[in-house]
Amino acid sequence: MARARALFMSRVSIAAAAAVLLFVSAVAPQAAATTPDFIIVGGGTSGCTLAARLCAGLPAARIVVLERGPARNATEEFAVRSPRQTAAAWAVPSITTAWASAPAAGTGGRPSVLLTAATLGGSSSINAAQWSEPVGPDAAGWGVNGLDADAARAAYARAASTLGVARPPPPLRYAYGDAWLAAARRAGLPTVADETGRQAVRGAWLNRLAVTPSGRRVDACTAYVAPALRGACVERLTVRTGVTVTAVRLEGGTRDAGSDKDDGEPTRATGVEIVATKDGPAGRPRTLRARRAVLLAAGPYGTPQLLLLSGVGRPADLTAAGVTPRVDLPVGQGGVMRPMVGVNGEYAGVPLAAVNNATLLGSAAARAAWAAGRGGVLGMASTMGIGRVASGRGAYLIASFTTLARPPGTPDYTSVCMINPASRGRLSLADASVWTPPTVTTGMLDEAADVATAVTCVRRLRRVLRAFAPAFGMKETVPGDNVDIDEAVVRASAISGLHYVGTAAVGRVLDGDLGVKGVDGLYVIDASAIPSMPTSAGPMSSVYMLAEHAAERLIRRYQGGCGA
Repeated sequence: MARARALFMSRVSIAAAAAVLLFVSAVAPQAAATTPDFIIVGGGTSGCTLAARLCAGLPAARIVVLERGPARNATEEFAVRSPRQTAAAWAVPSITTAWASAPAAGTGGRPSVLLTAATLGGSSSINAAQWSEPVGPDAAGWGVNGLDADAARAAYARAASTLGVARPPPPLRYAYGDAWLAAARRAGLPTVADETGRQAVRGAWLNRLAVTPSGRRVDACTAYVAPALRGACVERLTVRTGVTVTAVRLEGGTRDAGSDKDDGEPTRATGVEIVATKDGPAGRPRTLRARRAVLLAAGPYGTPQLLLLSGVGRPADLTAAGVTPRVDLPVGQGGVMRPMVGVNGEYAGVPLAAVNNATLLGSAAARAAWAAGRGGVLGMASTMGIGRVASGRGAYLIASFTTLARPPGTPDYTSVCMINPASRGRLSLADASVWTPPTVTTGMLDEAADVATAVTCVRRLRRVLRAFAPAFGMKETVPGDNVDIDEAVVRASAISGLHYVGTAAVGRVLDGDLGVKGVDGLYVIDASAIPSMPTSAGPMSSVYMLAEHAAERLIRRYQGGCGA
């Protein structure tokens, strides 16, 4: 029965991906009769959630999702669908965009590598697929209307159910997970057995994942959009891949959103300017209009960049970049980047189990087993377990018996700290082109409290590593047994944890309904809207939750009107 279910889930995932590919379209002139009610910019975690929920809740509304990345070929689809191929997906430019941040004072003047997804499903297609909900009622303090602790809990539950989040079955678990939990207990982190995803203030647990029992990643596109396109939304929901939005089309007056003064005419978002991604800067922009609203879901880098390119930002900064100011708001300011620092080891007392052995990722047998729905090494996620410490601002320990940095086939143990940071940075335009990645000043470790939290957390990582049973033969390789873990080590080794929020945050840029202040018909619903880093091991669950909640609010707002 278990194998039959695994095979069924495998086929469902493949069918879902195929369904999406069947319903994408290239940039084409827009007939007046098919003007969409809603344009969603970004086919990622939030955008796919919004598309499916709005289509179901507004049964006469037409919705268009615009995704800059192209439709995936078979090789790219494998890199996304196999959870163990996360690092491989990061190296594929058609799936992931990578660039360097500005040098950061907090990390000794070093830049960090930044990544953002450029494919359907967004970050949910290229991340570790782990489901981690915040400790406490984080969302209730964001300033989003109607989002109290109960509403957030219900939205998290809806998303987790839609994704099929669960602890993986034994064949899809790393060997020696129990040994890690035992080491964590000896290091002061009790084992957490809660299956709900709501986390203890202190403890350690094995991951809950958005991965099927047959070892297929479940991203936002396969979980939300693909079923919608197979059902009642097939005639009203359009997903366009390979379409880059260059600006939001704003009509009306120029406003200072921080005051009551404007030129008397309201500013409204009426659509977007688009080009075919393959044409690049030489592409000829076309206008795609929206009858009701434009929803920005392009992520914590793409959304603020698009707002700035559309003239929404600080006038002096916009003018310096060659953009005409339209609405004065602190877009890009106050972004929160999570730093990451690690302690790694190598073990010699127990065998290198096949499920831990990255050497097998390229084997024909592993590929055949995965294709047949039997999971195996290709069906496992890149991380194994999570711990949480409460000292300082709180931090997360993420562990795995694999590594991205060393040759495959070595018996590696990897662990990293990801703190809940207070430090804030800034995102700005490098120039007036959407094709140039934004300049990101991470601000990582600018606050002394963040450094102290990181030092304490990394020391705990070392305690866990040293607490493995002697028979395990664990030896520290990074930073090394003879290295004292202190501020200097943390600053010298910290890199971006690839978690970024707050670049168009509620309160500073958005009102409580997630609308851009001073602009009618323009919403931001993604990680950039979240004003502080969620107290979870990753923000993915909170982005899903926010999109679920926002969709409910939008449905109530637009129900009953013409076209609804």
